[in-house]
Amino acid sequence: MWLIRAFWRLCGVFTMDLSYNKFQNAYSALLIATCIYNFVNASQVICKLDHWCSTFSSTLTAVYDRVLTSAVFFSRIAVVYECKPNMSRYQATIRAFEAYSPPSATELRRHRAFSLAVVATCLAVILPTNTICMYYLCRYEPNSDASLFAYQLFMYVQNLSMCCIETQFVVQCFKVYTKFHGINDDLKRLKDENLNRSEYPFMSSAGSSSPSPSRSAVVYDKDFYRPRFMSHPTANTVELLRIKHWLIRLSIDALNNLFGVHMGLSVCYLWLMALFDIYYEMFYNSRSGLLVYCWLLQYMLRLLLIILMAHFTTKQALEAKSLITDTNNGSMDSSTKEELQLFINQIYSSTIEFNAYDFFTLNTQVIKSAIAAGATCLVILVQFHSERN
Repeated sequence: MWLIRAFWRLCGVFTMDLSYNKFQNAYSALLIATCIYNFVNASQVICKLDHWCSTFSSTLTAVYDRVLTSAVFFSRIAVVYECKPNMSRYQATIRAFEAYSPPSATELRRHRAFSLAVVATCLAVILPTNTICMYYLCRYEPNSDASLFAYQLFMYVQNLSMCCIETQFVVQCFKVYTKFHGINDDLKRLKDENLNRSEYPFMSSAGSSSPSPSRSAVVYDKDFYRPRFMSHPTANTVELLRIKHWLIRLSIDALNNLFGVHMGLSVCYLWLMALFDIYYEMFYNSRSGLLVYCWLLQYMLRLLLIILMAHFTTKQALEAKSLITDTNNGSMDSSTKEELQLFINQIYSSTIEFNAYDFFTLNTQVIKSAIAAGATCLVILVQFHSERN
């Protein structure tokens, strides 16, 4: 886990244990300074690259150069500003949830394995590509000098910093996903037990004399939680699941406030950079076409990680609605039905989704829209290029 710890401590806003990363204030200041440098010097530096000013118009060159710089500048300011209050909220909700249901050893292992896989995959795609690009720049570009080298190095550091925050978002999404998955598993067990009682009523007397281990295990009677229906263990179970679902919904709100601006800028920046790289490859045979495909792989991988993880987490959260409805349709006591109705009313009255600061929702519809918009923009760029020639 040293890889995640080092990567997040260097470029992230919090560490593996969700504590505030004090080093990130100094790092963010340096990162913002590199953004200002690249933004100011973009036009004159980038024209030193072979064929860039002839392949792109001056307008397209300025747009291409400043997309990453602007995205990093605004996203870093937003993340630094939102970090402390929202990380405190997120930590509080996770701690409260784990007071009810401490994570199992299997869950912790799964979380560590997923975190390592995400970080290692992103670094395996980004670092070799950037290293090879710097090598080609120093060896084959006739006009390369210190300013061009510094510009490219700053650009790769900015790209790596964006990726670091994205991995932190994806890993926390996975944690939220596993919490919702555990709640849904409990709801499925509750539904199956209720279905068995309905189909085999002669077993209900045996079941009522001694509550099942699964139910008694989730009834928690401490100072911060007192079950309202002491004589109704099923109602107590539903009440506890309702509280746990509410806590994780609060954690989604905290993640949206913390990462909303960054995720919106990341999705837009990754889409635009992929679009320009496809256009560049269509009209200019680069020295190493493999590098272009590596960049495209990086953009697609990061886009899919952000969107699919947010989509499946939201889907897991909303799955509780159908499970509660199916359970409520069975024969249950009035106290349990009251709790189930409260549970489903709370879910319907809540907005459970990950969004880019309310500009758009992170779900699979974004992928479809990006493909459609990208195809349209490519057609326009091809026409623009043909008119210039």
